[in-house]
Amino acid sequence: MGLQRLWGFASIGAVLAMACAAWAWRDCMLLASSMVLTHRIFLLHMDRGAPWRAITAAVHAFSAGVLAVVSGLVLMAGIAAAWQGWWQPTAGNPAALLFIVGAGAAWCCLSSNSRQAAAEELRLWLLVFGGVLVAIEVQRGAWTPAPCLFVFAVGMAMLWVGWRLAAETASSLLRSANE
Repeated sequence: MGLQRLWGFASIGAVLAMACAAWAWRDCMLLASSMVLTHRIFLLHMDRGAPWRAITAAVHAFSAGVLAVVSGLVLMAGIAAAWQGWWQPTAGNPAALLFIVGAGAAWCCLSSNSRQAAAEELRLWLLVFGGVLVAIEVQRGAWTPAPCLFVFAVGMAMLWVGWRLAAETASSLLRSANE
């Protein structure tokens, strides 16, 4: 079994561990962060084995986009369920939340194939980490919907990124295949 394959299985394990912790603790911010981790790991592993034919690259970009759009829709559905009272998320483990998000960020940075890619990953994860910190502090200041606002922001970002990957990037790759 190659190191790349082992790293891929470990990445899936990291995503599953983060998602399971989110569901077990009913932590909506951890759930949103796990969806970001899923998307970033998919993108990091998507390019393994490149260069490909344009059609293969288009299929990979489209599938990454669809994954991101579905993740964004799931987060929006979670916010709607919380708003309707069907799901009561909690945010009772801020230290564990920050540790797990930091571990996910470290995993993505280590999975990058260059220093520039690792720096880009780090910038994205610092933004996520900062959003989590702000949501925790605002929630402590007696504004309880702050985590939902963070989840909404992550959901909108996932919808936007997914749409761009599925519609723009995949179609550009298909056009280049025809030329």
